[in-house]
Amino acid sequence: MSRKLQIFLLSNLVIFTALWGGDLRVNLINGTSNTPGYADRVALIDLAAGMAEVAAVTDVSKATTFSDIHSGSQSQYLIQASLNGTKYTSTFVPAPGLTAWETSITLYDVSDQPTNIEATVPFFVIYAFEDKFYIQKRLVLENHSDPPMTFIGAPGVIKVYIPENVIKLDYLTFKDGNMPINTQSIETESGQLIPNALKPGNTEIDIAYYLPYEPSGTEILEEVGYGVEHFHVYTMPIDIKVTATGLNREGTDHENGVAIYSIDRVAAGTELKFLVSGKGMADTQGQSQQNTGNIVVEHRLPISNIFILSGILILLILGALFISIVRQHTDLKKDSVDLLKQQKKDLLADYNRAADSTTDGRVKEKLLQQLIAVYKTLERIK
Repeated sequence: MSRKLQIFLLSNLVIFTALWGGDLRVNLINGTSNTPGYADRVALIDLAAGMAEVAAVTDVSKATTFSDIHSGSQSQYLIQASLNGTKYTSTFVPAPGLTAWETSITLYDVSDQPTNIEATVPFFVIYAFEDKFYIQKRLVLENHSDPPMTFIGAPGVIKVYIPENVIKLDYLTFKDGNMPINTQSIETESGQLIPNALKPGNTEIDIAYYLPYEPSGTEILEEVGYGVEHFHVYTMPIDIKVTATGLNREGTDHENGVAIYSIDRVAAGTELKFLVSGKGMADTQGQSQQNTGNIVVEHRLPISNIFILSGILILLILGALFISIVRQHTDLKKDSVDLLKQQKKDLLADYNRAADSTTDGRVKEKLLQQLIAVYKTLERIK
């Protein structure tokens, strides 16, 4: 058989396979017992078709097979398995030229009594404006249960805290994978809980809200639901006074206009009381800012003709940062950090000039929002 004929037949085989599809076997693994698993439901979702569910089966033991799987250049699927009300996901990209594939997804037994949970607070940020605070905080929970378990219960097992005197809750998001999802808190006799499942591995909970502020002195309460070895606190502007039991000044980031504090060895159930006083930042467009809530990098940055170029630059930098984290390319990560530092330095200079002039309040606000977004991105990866 000639080489040309071999190439012709192979090409036609690839086209035939792409048109008719193949079979995908999905093996279920019980990650708690390390044995073949069970799922209440397994669904196959076509990501290239806009998250369209193309097939699903219920009461699956050990494995299931999906047919007519296409392996085009854009083909990518999400496998979603549900067990005891908790969803587990895995992505699958079919290799072209084949008619059968195999993959697996891991599920876990459940318990309503969390154990071996390690908590950290990467940041608790206090932004003081003339008449209000903007509080932004992150709680990271690491589920080190052995054997690994998923913790879930009604109405929930994950403790959070939102003060009663909140002017407005900006967001409450939960992330145990790549994408944060909006959630809500539930009041119980034992405190506030969120209904999400705590799976093995890392979980991030981000909360932001507005509180009233009197420059003569205002108290901010924070109830700590988990023991935290090192509780980080940041304040802006740099010259506001902040005191609390056990609070220590670690330093000052003059480049970004942020004061850095910490509290060591905070026990679960502790009520922290931060007393804040001093002149806050000007906020001539405060009402507009409260309506948008676009301060952190996880939210969409405000777009205008004035700032569209800087917005694109930030997105490009964040894209490069994401690649550096995923692929662990240290050189690319260093470049991304350097670019972010330069961006912050330029934004800080612009904000200081605007604060000392009669610049329109909306311009000042957007400069501040971009400065905070870049600063928080750097803090996440240091």
